[in-house]
This record gives sequence, C-alpha cells and structure tokens, in this order.
Amino acid sequence: MPKSVNSYFREDFIKMNLFPAVVLASTLVSILEAAVLNSVPVSQSYSAGIRYGTLSQRLKPLQQRSRLPSTRLFPDDTRKPKKPRLYPSEPYQQSYERPERTFEQSTDVQLINYKDDLYYGLISIGTPGESFYVTFDTDSATMWVPTVYSPPKYLADHPYRRYNNLTSSTHKANGKAFHVHYNVGEVSGYFSEDSVKVAGYQVNNQIFGEAVIEPDMFKDTTNDGVIGLGFSNKDKGQVPSVFENMLSQRLLAAPVFSFFFNRFESDGPDSLLTLGGTNKDYYTGDFMFAPITSPNRWQIKLDRVQLSKGAVSLEGGQAVLDTCTPFVVGPMEEVQKLNMKLGGKLVPGYTTMFIFDCFKVKGLPDVEFIVNGQKMSLTNRDYIVKMKRDDGQTICVSNIVGGDTAEDDPGWILGLTFMRAFYTQFDRGNMQIGFAEAKH
Repeated sequence: MPKSVNSYFREDFIKMNLFPAVVLASTLVSILEAAVLNSVPVSQSYSAGIRYGTLSQRLKPLQQRSRLPSTRLFPDDTRKPKKPRLYPSEPYQQSYERPERTFEQSTDVQLINYKDDLYYGLISIGTPGESFYVTFDTDSATMWVPTVYSPPKYLADHPYRRYNNLTSSTHKANGKAFHVHYNVGEVSGYFSEDSVKVAGYQVNNQIFGEAVIEPDMFKDTTNDGVIGLGFSNKDKGQVPSVFENMLSQRLLAAPVFSFFFNRFESDGPDSLLTLGGTNKDYYTGDFMFAPITSPNRWQIKLDRVQLSKGAVSLEGGQAVLDTCTPFVVGPMEEVQKLNMKLGGKLVPGYTTMFIFDCFKVKGLPDVEFIVNGQKMSLTNRDYIVKMKRDDGQTICVSNIVGGDTAEDDPGWILGLTFMRAFYTQFDRGNMQIGFAEAKH
C-alpha cells in the first residue's frame, strides 16, 4: 500500500463491513436471473446487529471533507503484498492434536491496511486458483466473492475480481441461494463448493457464496469479498466457515488464529493474520485471556470502561471482537458521557460524533478497558483520529462512538480501534480470546 498518501485523510467510501446478518435460503432455481433470486423464499435468518460505517459517513453533514480518488488495484500491482515472510507459530499445548506433517508454506496472511478502516488479504479459489482480496471477518461465518454470472445491472460499478466456476476443475454446484444483509444493502447469490487456499493451506470442499446482486454502495470498496472467521450456527442451517473446515480437515497446528493490525501512517511491520497459532515478532509481554461468553460469537465480558484521569467509570457488559468495525462502539449515553468528559463537542444534529481541539489531544488521558479484572488502555493516539476538511482545516474526531443495538446484541463492540493496540488471538480450542501489547 502506498505510504505517500496522507494517513489522516479518509475517503468517502461505504464499506460492506457492517455487522452482517446471514440469511440462508431454500433451493435456487436459476442462478442468473435476479427475478428468480428474489423469488427464493428465505428459510433461516438471524440478526447480528448493526455495524457502524466510516468516519466520513458521520462527517457528511459538514460537507467539508477531502475526497481522495478511489483506485482499484489488482493482485499484479501496488496492492499486492510484499514477499511473505516465514514465521513459525507457537506450539499449542492443549488437547488439539498437531497434524503429522511439516508445513513448508507460511502460516501467515499479509494484510493490506486501507486507511485504518479496512484490512484485506490475498486468497485463491478453485483449480487452477483464481486470486481474490478478501476481508477476514470475525463476526460472521459466511464466505462470498462476486461471480462472473451476475447481470451487469446488478453489479456495482466496481472492477471486482469475479469467480468463474466453469474454469475450475474442483467446482461443485450446490443449488441453494444465500442472502447476506448489511446496513447498506443486501448481497445475494447462490452457494457453490470449491477448494480455497489461504496462506498455503488448501481447504477442500468449501461452501461459499457466489454474489450475483450487490448494492451500488459497494462500488467504493477495495476488497473483492469476505471470509468469515466466526461461528456457524448449524441450528439455523449455516454452512461451516473456512476456519472450521481447516480444523475439521486438520490443517492447522492449533485451533487458533491471531491478528496484528498496523497503523496506516506507520512505517512499522505489515498487518498480519496468523493461522494455527501466534507470532512472537508482533507482540510484547504475556497474553491476558478472557473466556468467551457466547457459544456463537467471539464475545467476552467487559467489566467496565474508565479514564486513567478523572472520575468517569462506564458500565461494562458483553463485548464482541469485530475485525470489520473500524471503531469502538458502546451504549449511546455511556459513550456520550465519556467523550464529553474528555472535552469533546457534539456535532449539532448528531448523537455520536464528537470533535476535539487538536491542540489539546496530546493531553487527553487513556481510556481503560477492564476485562477479566485486568486493564487494557487505549492512548489518545489510539482513539482520536485526525482528518482534513476541504478548506484545509484539521479536525480531530473520537473513534469511540455510541450506537443503539438490537435487544439480543452486546452493549460493546471492540473493533479495529481497539485491536490495533492489542495483538489478539482467537482460541477456538479453549473458547477464549487473548490480548497482548502490539509491537508497532
């Protein structure tokens, strides 16, 4: 990713990364006609809540943001990661049996940082493999990519890489429709089955969605599709995720995956997804672990949120770790109280957007998250972002935002703003999430 772009500018683009609610459908009669797709009855559904868009979405009423040109980059150009580095994963000491084989390929997926809002990595699908850039989503289990069979009028004006099942010798038809709902619209299509290669691991017989219909709002995204790393719900007819199939096919050294997210303006190490363990080069100190509190989500108990200076302590609750939410999201009233105590000013007409005096940001205290009795702190560099308006003025905005969630949703979402500060491992074997200080 070119580092010459000013890291504090953010483009006005709408991402598809906003708390997907997956709806599994009944039999698909035709895979090409939208009318037929729309007629397929939805048999199962669940709501995962609402994700929150980019900062630029909250700045729309100001009409003074700097808009950067949107450039689509394919695997053969500057969007392509550098040559992968080979790092060993830490050995897993629990009950998961290590496969009797030696991996010569990297266990890492290098991730590209799109302005601190989105991270995506390279995979391949089929035989021979077709390359795609996908976002790895910890709060969904579905995988999907665009298909070549979509009628042009239903595809966003975006030069996606598109999957062609006729060119793959390992493709198998599935015959069921899928619908994934986002707050910007719905992705619809049909399920297919093929081999998927991630970080050198080949997952056989992976069921994924070929997206036929996509909202026009997706035209400014920079990734092709999504791979869900969350929990599939068999009771609702959901298909196993890529990670779950890696475990069932005994491909990984341990039932663990880990993330390091770098800062866009930093010249430090690249962002990384490690499959089968953790990577010592990307964190310092020991891990703090918190048990998962839901059988279906990467969710933990948040004891409370407080400031390192000042008498502000917010009620905790359940918190989801979500790699596709750019912010930390909390209950509206609690987050308002926090930002006002920090000295933020609410933008007129908005209940969740707070602007700060950039000259005073360096003096702001840490925001402390207490999990399992242990403290994890975000500095002002972590939770305040700088942006430039069209008139050249720099403004500072809080990345801790408030939002109303559905009744069955957690009160807090710990998104990329949180996980950039902490190397995070997702341990399916022990049903826990581990945090260590990220080494930037």
